[in-house]
Parts: sequence; C-alpha cells; structure tokens
Amino acid sequence: MSDFDARTFEAALGAACHGLDVGWGAAVMAAREPFRLTGDRPVWGRDRAYKVEHLRLDLSFDLKRRSITATAATTIRPRHDGLREAIFDASELEVASVTDGDGNELAWSLGDRTLKVNLGRARRASQSVTVVVAYTATPRRGLYFNAPDEGYPSRPEQIWTQGQAEDSACYFPCLDFPGEKFTSEAHLTVPAAWFALSNGRLAEVTEDRRRKTKTYHWQQERPHPAYLITVAAGEFDEVRAKAGDVPVQYYGAPGSAPALRRAFGRTPEMVTFFADKIGTPYPWAKYATVAVADFIFGGMENTSATTMTDTLLHDERAHEDVVEPCDSITAHELAHQWFGDLLTCREWSHGWLNESFATYFDALFVEHHRGWDAFRYNILQNGELYLQEDTAAYRRPLVENVYRDPIDVFDRHLYERGSVVLDMLRYNLGDDLWWAAIRHYTKKHAEQDVLTHDLQRAIEEATGRNMDGFFAQWVWKGGHPEFKASYAWDAKQRLATVGLNQTQTPDDTLTSIYQTPIEIGFMVDGKFERHTVHVTDAAHSFVFRLAGEPEFVSIDPAGRVLKTLDFAPGVKQLAARLAKDPEAIGRIDAARALAKAGTPEAIAALRTTALNREEVDFVRAEVASALGKVKGVAARDALIAATREPLARVRRAAALALGNFRDEATAQALTRLLTGNGDRSYYVQMNAAQALGRTLQPGAFETIEGVFGRPAHNDVITVGAVTGLGLLRDARAADVLVAYTRWGVHQNTRRAATAALGALYPYLESPAQVRVRERLEELLDDGWLRVQIAATMALEATGDVKAVPAVSSASERALDGRVKRMNRIAARHLADRASAGGKETKALRDELEKLQQENRGLADRLTALEARSTSAASPRSKARR
Repeated sequence: MSDFDARTFEAALGAACHGLDVGWGAAVMAAREPFRLTGDRPVWGRDRAYKVEHLRLDLSFDLKRRSITATAATTIRPRHDGLREAIFDASELEVASVTDGDGNELAWSLGDRTLKVNLGRARRASQSVTVVVAYTATPRRGLYFNAPDEGYPSRPEQIWTQGQAEDSACYFPCLDFPGEKFTSEAHLTVPAAWFALSNGRLAEVTEDRRRKTKTYHWQQERPHPAYLITVAAGEFDEVRAKAGDVPVQYYGAPGSAPALRRAFGRTPEMVTFFADKIGTPYPWAKYATVAVADFIFGGMENTSATTMTDTLLHDERAHEDVVEPCDSITAHELAHQWFGDLLTCREWSHGWLNESFATYFDALFVEHHRGWDAFRYNILQNGELYLQEDTAAYRRPLVENVYRDPIDVFDRHLYERGSVVLDMLRYNLGDDLWWAAIRHYTKKHAEQDVLTHDLQRAIEEATGRNMDGFFAQWVWKGGHPEFKASYAWDAKQRLATVGLNQTQTPDDTLTSIYQTPIEIGFMVDGKFERHTVHVTDAAHSFVFRLAGEPEFVSIDPAGRVLKTLDFAPGVKQLAARLAKDPEAIGRIDAARALAKAGTPEAIAALRTTALNREEVDFVRAEVASALGKVKGVAARDALIAATREPLARVRRAAALALGNFRDEATAQALTRLLTGNGDRSYYVQMNAAQALGRTLQPGAFETIEGVFGRPAHNDVITVGAVTGLGLLRDARAADVLVAYTRWGVHQNTRRAATAALGALYPYLESPAQVRVRERLEELLDDGWLRVQIAATMALEATGDVKAVPAVSSASERALDGRVKRMNRIAARHLADRASAGGKETKALRDELEKLQQENRGLADRLTALEARSTSAASPRSKARR
C-alpha cells in the first residue's frame, strides 16, 4: 500500500507541499515527541480457534442506495476438537440469516464489530464446516461507490474496495487479520455494460439480459488474507500486455487507454526483473492494475489486482515530470505481490516485512532500469524522509505494537527507514549473500504469514551469519548514528587520519552506539581509493597511508549507512569533490556543504555544476536547491540561468529555489515561466507560481491570479497558484482561497487551498482569521479525505487554541485512522501552545486525551447505531440463539 496521491507528485517533483510528509500530525512540530499517544495500547496477535480454508463471496450492488446485497460462505476447520462457536469480524452488516453448508439455520448474534455464530454442536478438528451469512450493508469503509454529483458531474461511476488495514469486515464477515490466509472466489453482479475485476483468474461471465446484468466469477486459488480481497467495477478501457506467460492488464475510465500505457507501461519489465532476482516466479494467475477515481490511498497491492489512484494517469506533456513517480508506485505495488501477498506479515506491528520490502524493491528496479547513481539517490531520498519524521515527529523501532489503529504505524519508519535498513543489510552481507538470503526467505515462507524472527532466521540459514547485532540496533531499536568527522594530513608520513565520533545519546530502548561498516574514499593523483572501516564504538580515529595528499576526502560516498554527518573539510576540498567524486551522492553531499559555506568560491562551484549538462539531472537539481539556501545575487543569477535549461527536473528545482529571494529580478524570472502559456512543464509552472508568492513582490498577487484555471495534470498549476497566494502574506488572498475550497473545485486544488489558508492565517486581521478558522473547521468533515487531512494540518498551523474542540471532536468522528491520529496530535499541540508549554498546558492536554479515550468507545457505538438506523437496507433480522 502506498499513500501516494497528487500531493505526492508535487512533493516528489520538488514542491514544498502540505500533506503527509513527515508522519501523521508532524508538519508543524518543533521537536521529537513519543510515538505512543495517550490511550494507545499494546496490540498482540489474535487467538485463532479455527482456520479459514475458503471464502465464497456473492455481491450485487444497488448503485443509487450505495448498498450491497451479499452472501459470504466461509469454510473453516477447527484447530482443536470441541469448537462450538465461530466469531467473525463484521462491522455494520445487516445480517438476514446464517446457515451451515447444508442450509441448516445457525443461531447468531451481532456485537461490536463481531458476528458470533453458534455452530450447533461441538465440531471436530478433522472436519470442515461452512458458515453461510446472508446480509445487506451500506458500507462507510471498505467498499466505496463513485458517482457523479452536482459538483463533479464528470466523475465516473465506479465501485472499488480498500481492505487494508482492517476494513474488509465492513463489507463481508471474515477474520480481518493479516495472518489468516485462505483461498477465495467472488461472484460479482454488475450492470451489463460494466466490467468487474477481482482476485485470481476469471472463471466465467454470465449475463442476465432481463435484469441487464453480468456476473463475473473470479477464483483465487492460492491463499491470501481478507484485506487483500478486491473488487473494482465500472466501465473501463482495457490495455493488455504480457510478461512472459503472465497476463498483464491495465484498466481505467473510458478514454484513458493512452494514459494507462504511459503510467503503467513498464509493468512487464518489472514482473520479469522481480521474478528473476527473487528466484520465485510471479505467484498469481494474472497481474492487473486498475486506476479509479477518489481512491483513498495511492495504490493497494491486492493479490493479482492492484488498485491505483487515477491521479497517476497523465498526458504526454506531463510524462517527463511524472514517469519516475509512476514507475515508483507501480514497482512498489508489484513487489508486494511477493512481499505482502505471497509472504504476509502475521501482525501489523511487523508490517515492515510488507512495506519496507516493497519500498526497497521499488529502489532495486531503479537500479536495474536507471543505474547505480539513480538508485543511490532513491535510497538517499528515502533516508531523508525518515530523518524528517525522526527529527520533527518521533523515533520508534521498526517493530511497534503499541498504537490505536493499525494505520498509525504506516509511516516513514515503516516504509522509508525500513527500506534503508534492508539496503544496509545488503551492504553488510554483500550482493551474493543478500540475494541468497532473499531467495531462501521467499521460498521457505511462500503462502505463509511471517514475523521478523522468520526473516532473521532465514538470513542466518542462507548465509551462516549471526544477525543478532544487526537486528538489535536497526530493527528492534530505532534511530541512527549522528557522526561528527574530522580530517588531518601528515605530509611527512603520508598519513591521512579521519576521526568519526558518534554524538547521539544512547539509551536502553531506542538509540544505540551503532556498529556498522562504512566506506572512506580519497582522491589521490586522479584516482579514487576506497577503504572500508568498521565502526564499533562511540569514537574512532582511522589512519590511512596514501601515495600523496588527497585532493578530497569522501566519507560514505555512496550513502550506504543511514546517518547524519557533520564534516567541514573546507571549500577547496568540497569544490573538488563536487566536480570529481565518482559517486553522485558524494557530489550532492559536497553541494550541500558548499551551500553552508556560502563563499564566492563555493557559489561559483555550485553554479558550474548546476549548468553542467554532462552532470546527471538529479544532482543538478540538488545543486539548484543548495543555491537557494545561499542567497546573494550570484546564487540568484545562477538559478535564473538554470530556469532556461532543457531538463524539466533542473528547471523545477531552480524555480522553486528562487522563492528564497525577494527582489524584482527574481519575480521577473518567475513571471517569465508563467507568461503566455508558460513553461512547457506543468510542474515548472506549479513551482514558479508557488515561488513567486514567496518573493513577496508587488504585482505577484495579480500574476498568480492570472494562472488560475490553466489546464494541467492534476490541476497542478492552480495548485501552485493557491499555494503561492497562501505564502504571499496578502490579506486579499483569504477570500480567494476560501472560494477555492468549495465543493466542485478540482479536489487537488481544494486540498492545496485548504493548506494555504493555514499558511496565510498569521498575516490576517482578527475578523478574517475567524472566517478562515471557521471554514477550516467546516472542512474537517469534508467529503474528500485529503481535504480533511489538509484542514487538520492547517488548523494546527494556525496555533489557534479555539480550534481545539473542533479538532478533538473530529478525531472521534473520523472513520479513517490517519485522520483520527492527526486530529489527536493536532489537538494536543494546540492545547500545548495555549500556555506556551506550562503546567496548565500539560493538565489541559492530559484532560483532553483522557476525555478522548473515554469517549472513544461510546462514539464508535453511537456511530454504528446511527448507521444501522439510517440504512436504506431492510431491517436486520433479530438475533437468535
């Protein structure tokens, strides 16, 4: 699963966007806080009195009422003799009857998210029993109906599901637990003009001409958990491809076939690459990708049938900008077909075995397709996303079982930090042993559930290496080394001394003095020498005999160790390293250090690289970002020159970096990128509009307003414009931004306008602040998830304690776990600010969280009762015993 949407495109393409960038509710935090919130409790694996063997699901859909009529026939086998009762997860289902496989009625009762079925007599472990539940439901989670409305008349009519983490029980009774795996089949009855996609192979399609329906029968013949069961139905274009013998399909709304090819066209190459490297053939009957509207995540790796957000679909003009993010999410979800689907974490606390693997295998495809330097840059970016969360939000181990909702742990630690840990595991083992371990792990645990211990044991079995120390510091604890380095040259002895000190404070639970190999490189007489040393203590001095004084020293030039590094060898060395380090990551490190130096020599070196067309584009983009931090006319002029470069990535970065300068020349350069039809890249225009707002220059308001509504992929030019207005500190922007939050505006722009109100708020007079706060409070209950999230973050950014009741209340009403957690954190932070961190604040925060916890259960029950009482479905049958 990826939380990847239009906002993620903007972040990936260089915009300083608002959203889920550094962990739930961390956007405006100043210092690290505990991951665990008041009221969070340890979550352990479940007792499982029976094993699920097979599920048959029959679903028909009432599009107008957004409801389903269904039958779920679940075949189970007791794990021991004497089983009398089977308990299923079931949320807001209107049960009509429960029978066994022979049609005999069984007594049943509905509880809080449970369906209890009396099996009639004690059942033996040697015999299976089928429980058939007939029911209706109007799901609020798990299964979703898309339909046109007054605001969005062109929205396609579609049905899709999203089960992860524990929402499948909202549309069928099941053991909604990742460790329980079974075979399944789905019979899906839809309008005759529709296509219905599900797991496995399509066994049969039958048509009822009288009712104008078709029923699609899908069979999933290898076991998988409930959260991976999928339905996606609607009128779709279909694009077919092949990866060897594996059928590959892409589906999207009518007219989307060319965009489907652009977004997902590398899928067959990825299937072949992963199967070859993992050593296990693609495990399912097909691989389908369906792009749907308003998807609440970026992608979801349902077995054999991934669901994607349709924001990935793009025209030819956008392709240069967005092909890499499209490849990234495509590879991520495909990698899950092995890691997550074929092997599935037993408990969500071990979810890194799913998500870190998929994130790292996405990076491995980058290595395969775009080369070593691009791969290392991908790992660098993953590490930096984790470091943002670690610094500004919280630190936690990879395995964490204290939370409120499983989605709480789906953060930068689970995805990005874990992917870098896997890369360090590869670095420690070497490529041959790494791949031997991965292949053994996959084959040994195929079709099974896994815990972290299973991975460690498989590695040890395949390699003979003891991995206790590695897992202790990188998996069971958190954090990373914080190195401070020094360098000295003894010309007489021809000795180079490199000092490495770990400056972090170790503790018993999270932070270690880390032990790791690390590479140190020296450029001597035009040759780059590499030396691997082993860090084992808090302080080391490593001495190297060299043929001559090195032109520069490069510590961990390829970025193989997750760390921070403070190393200032001087501008001369850094400039040489920027020009000559054979590793792209080493050149990026040098550029960032030169920006901190800020001398004329440093700026000249940065300018040269920014405009060097022989340098790779992502290094040039990073140099442009570094120039934006330098300030000064020379840095500004270098960036203005870079906005004329042919590569969109360079122009994007340069445009965004110009937002750090506040002068007429900068404003003119940015205006040029927006004049007429603007730059040929939508995303360069997006960054230019945002940056122009940051310049605070006269006339910026009118120029930005002039690009509103300009056609673009995901409406990103208008997104940049509303973001720029929010940063302009012009009170006139308030009414404009509020207007762009209305229903009917492009959802991506609504989200950006909501976030921009939070940025503008401090620069408004009191009456306008009240209007903005009240509008943001309304948006906490918006019909689109991303706007809800943006409203929470914007209210937190205002610092207005008057928003606490609204934010706290929204946490209790929210259906999405991400929204719940973000509102809980935002309410706490706003309460903290009320008294600038005094004792009164702590008391207020503690009381707030106590009330939230006490109300949680009551709110959930009331919401469920309200849903049942207002359901359009027929009344629920009385529970019988």
